Amino acid sequence: MGLIRLLLLVVVLVGGYWAYYVYASGEPYDEIGTAINSRLPEQARSFGCAELKRRHSGAVNAPAGCEPFWTRI
Repeated sequence: MGLIRLLLLVVVLVGGYWAYYVYASGEPYDEIGTAINSRLPEQARSFGCAELKRRHSGAVNAPAGCEPFWTRI
């Protein structure tokens, strides 16, 4: 039971940090945020990259993991 709680806590923390990175981070090049985003499934990554581009429209280079999505947006 303790292992399940630990895994659930890790999932909540990682998901929470990803949500912070996508919706509230001051910069699109955050190392932890890009690491999480680049390992997500394609639909979640596409959504995250679209939201980052909307929020940081002045960013010239795509954050890591968003390269294939950055030009399509």
